Amino acid sequence: MKLSIIIPCYNCVGTLGEAVKSCFAQGVENFEIVMVDDGSTDDTRTVMRKLADKHPEIKLFYHDKNRGGGATRNTAVMNSRAEVIFCLDSDDILPENTLSSMLSFMNEKQCDGVTIDRSIKFSGADIRDVHHIDKSPYSDERIELASLFFKNCEFSPLYVNFLYTKNAFNKIGGYPTTHGYDTQGFAWRFLCAGLIVYVCPDTEYFHRVNYKESYFLREYNSGKMNYNWRDILLEHYYVFSEDTLNFICNFDCSDFTKNLMAELVKRDNILIVDYDDTFSRKYPPLQKKLQNVVYIKRKSIKGFYLRIKYKIRKMLCKN
Repeated sequence: MKLSIIIPCYNCVGTLGEAVKSCFAQGVENFEIVMVDDGSTDDTRTVMRKLADKHPEIKLFYHDKNRGGGATRNTAVMNSRAEVIFCLDSDDILPENTLSSMLSFMNEKQCDGVTIDRSIKFSGADIRDVHHIDKSPYSDERIELASLFFKNCEFSPLYVNFLYTKNAFNKIGGYPTTHGYDTQGFAWRFLCAGLIVYVCPDTEYFHRVNYKESYFLREYNSGKMNYNWRDILLEHYYVFSEDTLNFICNFDCSDFTKNLMAELVKRDNILIVDYDDTFSRKYPPLQKKLQNVVYIKRKSIKGFYLRIKYKIRKMLCKN
């Protein structure tokens, strides 16, 4: 088995067929598709079974209840047979021959992971309706930890789905399951374990937007965004300077009008000098008192108050 394509599924009746169809245009022989339903409430499982009846390459697994994206991806990888994995979200599409190019590039570089060069965001059901394109500034280069900080508003090519080895997955313990930013958390785990990732030149990934509320928007609207980022950052507290660590721990994560990561990148000396010396070492969990978790939903009364306060603050800054 050369490749396992995993597809986490949740209420994706309208998009799953198109995602699966793109898997058979990758120029790869001897591959499997592992789909895991995460407790869908629509007819997703019916669609999954119809696709599996049509394609023997498809294997199906199910969660009895919704467990989140990280747990669903982990279930898929643990039930895969290949030594190389690619996760395709059920509402996204792979351009032709993308994975064959990435596999060849991984073999050339002898690395642990390979990610895409361009993320093409398209609106709704029409792949030709391009909303915008994110271009990696690291084409044909190794990805460093600094790329995860959105410096100069650059596209971070590891915050998307990418190709990786199962050995790498096992080394980092898979995707995080305690928060909703499992893809972003996976990227941090990958690099902080000292694993090597390159950007494969001229590869693309079609990412559907403006179709229905994405998981990212769901987390943001429920007031969890900053807490998710805090959990990711503090899992790897040992790479940060003391001032940075204090800033993260004392940040008011309940205020969704402020973005922890956006504020963090404005700071100097974010990382310790020899942060790469910490890679692959085992560190105990951080022992530090944090503010109580208070989720403020964007559409709640308090959320409305925060949004009004934010608009007033912006007006005063302009004046």
